[in-house]
Amino acid sequence: MRKFTFLTALAASCIAAAPAAAQFYKDKTLTLLINFGVGGNADTEARVYQRFLPKHIPGAPNIVLQNMPGAGGINAINSLGLGPGFKNDGYTMGYFTLSALEIILENPAFRVNVADFAYVAASRGFNIAYGRRDVAPGLTRPSDLAKAKKIFLGGYARASSHDTRLRLVMEIMNVPYQLVTGFPATAAINKAMLQNEVNFSGTSMPGYQSQVLPQIIEPGIGLVFFQYPLIGPGGASVGNANLEKLGIQTFDAVYKEAFGRPPSGPKSDALLLMNDIGTKLQRGLMFPKGTPPEAVQTLRAAFMRLASDEDFQKEFQRVTSERADLVPGDELVPVFARMRNIDPAIRKVLIDAVAE
Repeated sequence: MRKFTFLTALAASCIAAAPAAAQFYKDKTLTLLINFGVGGNADTEARVYQRFLPKHIPGAPNIVLQNMPGAGGINAINSLGLGPGFKNDGYTMGYFTLSALEIILENPAFRVNVADFAYVAASRGFNIAYGRRDVAPGLTRPSDLAKAKKIFLGGYARASSHDTRLRLVMEIMNVPYQLVTGFPATAAINKAMLQNEVNFSGTSMPGYQSQVLPQIIEPGIGLVFFQYPLIGPGGASVGNANLEKLGIQTFDAVYKEAFGRPPSGPKSDALLLMNDIGTKLQRGLMFPKGTPPEAVQTLRAAFMRLASDEDFQKEFQRVTSERADLVPGDELVPVFARMRNIDPAIRKVLIDAVAE
């Protein structure tokens, strides 16, 4: 995918509309609706956007955050799409963590078609898995996960990509596990982990940098086990080079260290596909269907400028340990098309994983 810095054509079209856009947001308030709770990864990221985005929007609107957790993030998506309490007037935009699995399997909890939203942008981001060291018989390095007697997974919703990826990892490694789900945000999972109510979970980099690292890793309570890889050239899995420099290997590398061979089979293929889509579409910034086009175009242009704002990028990296990697909304169409055309064998694995 191209990044915003290369989208000069779109920039030119948006600049032409700047006078109308300035009037559209002048003296207005733009609400970012977040589908997980305060203290979560999306909330942490959104607070950086809240500080830096207004100066890039003509009219410099005030930006406020509204958290609406529930149903693994679906409550807020339904609410914005259907309109109870919200209007498609351009003054409420979703900042949503998206679950590729739920979109692929058309979770009946969705009362809206996620592809129908007017997408402003998406952000990509890698995820890591972490857990307690004192899991029997004692885990001192990532490959020791294969020896664990029982893992208690901390999750958000059974049908979410987060929970399903964790469960697939356990099943691929043949590790006994129990899913403890329904947590509203990373902070709640970490509290449960500190109380030894769960001992394994996953997070994106904002949650790792701001919570997992100081609360779990640095005190020696836990360790990072792996990063979820992407699909690279030729279909091989590839990781984030910056995380590898920190000693965080991909799941495939950890599996190979534990078993002497790379993972394979339908469950492994399903996990890699979910990792790939989930990383490339980690957060979606979207307006409900029917939002005035000038609002959509104005915010697309604003995020283009924001992506090139070094003060924003430095602060985002300080908070999350990585720079914001933004993708324009009009480039998300092929991503959704890909989710609608999944290999039947992989689809069956995902259906079975949710149904179990």
